This record gives sequence, C-alpha cells and structure tokens, in this order.
Amino acid sequence: MASGLFCCKSPKGDLTYCSYSKAGSAGLGKDYCELIADVDSVPKVVVAMRLGNRFEEPEIRAEYPVDKSVVDSLAALLKERKVYKLDGYSLDEAITGGYAYRIYMEYSSGEKVNARWYGNNVKDEAVSAYRLIEGFFEPWRKIAFEEERIARIREMEERFDRLSAAYKKHKDYPLREEDTEALNRYMFTHTWQNDYEADERGELPADLKRGVLSQDALYNLLSEPWK
Repeated sequence: MASGLFCCKSPKGDLTYCSYSKAGSAGLGKDYCELIADVDSVPKVVVAMRLGNRFEEPEIRAEYPVDKSVVDSLAALLKERKVYKLDGYSLDEAITGGYAYRIYMEYSSGEKVNARWYGNNVKDEAVSAYRLIEGFFEPWRKIAFEEERIARIREMEERFDRLSAAYKKHKDYPLREEDTEALNRYMFTHTWQNDYEADERGELPADLKRGVLSQDALYNLLSEPWK
C-alpha cells in the first residue's frame, strides 16, 4: 500500500540531520550514511556499509568531520530539489526479497522529512531523491571503502609474513591456526580477487606492502604441508 502527501512546505530552520539507508532481505545486509549536524557540535558524516550481511563481506564503519559549508550545500540541494515534498511517502508491498529504502531529515525547527518504500512502482520523485542523497555521500563512502581495503591488506600481509617466516624456520607459533584460517578465507573468497584487481588498476598506494596479493606465493604457502 502506498501513500504520500506531496503537499508539504519547505522546512524552517537549519538542517541538523540527513540520512539514507538500504536494507536487504535474505542476508543482503544494510547500508546507510548520515550527516549529523547538531547545534554547537562539529558536523560529521557517518558511513556504515554491509551491516549484517551473510556473504563474508567485511562490515565498514567510519566517521569523518566536515565543515559547516558541507551541511549548507546539502541543505540548499534538498531545498532546490524539493525533497521535503516526499514527507509521509510510504510504500509497503507484500513481496519477498529486494531492498527497503529510506530517506530521512531533521531541522532545527523540529520539522522532519521521512519517506520509505519497499516494493515495485516506486514514485519517480522518491527514486530521484534517494539517488541525490546517496550521491552526496559518495565521496565519503569511497574513502571508507579505500581505508577498509588498505587496513585489510595490511592485516593479511602481517599474517602472511608470520606464517611464511614460521614455515621457513619449521617453527610453530600460537597464531598459526588463526593466521592459516584467515588467509584461507581471504584467498578463496572474492575479497582477495577484488583487492588483487584493485592493485592491477593502480588503486593501491605505491608504498603499501602487499606480497599477500601474489597469487602463487599465497597459494603455495597455504598448500604446503606443515613440517
């Protein structure tokens, strides 16, 4: 059942909060980004991706302080595109699968804009507004993905180095089973492949140590029997 007012007036006051979210069924996880601009506090962007997914995709959580001008630019964009007219829009269809979408805003006047939908035949205005807000957060989402990838490669590189050194010296160590399991999981999922392809495209820092992205070296290490 769908509803929508499409007759709201532009909210008064300053924008203090804006977010979008996409929540999937069947273990697809939840993505959201939010701009928090409370009075007398430093505005910040929060990025949260892949929450609760069941497909071995690592979750991403990050926060970034932003300038007040960023808040003002988003507020002007929302007003120009009249996103406030979507307040009250709701679509709940009895279907299985897919994603539930939401956009939400708060203003210093206490006014709120809330729209959500799940199903087919979504209003064009809702899709357009969602894409607008999602696009606004894209720079921070990209940074978060890049930071998460670099942190993961560094972690796997440390595990790779520990396991390689121990194997060469024929010495066991307390973290051997944990490192082996983590590297196996990394190697035989598309996460390693994604990191490898990012390296091939030149997207990783030049000074990032990444021997773990050598397919032969990692595969050979994990295939060798422990002596």
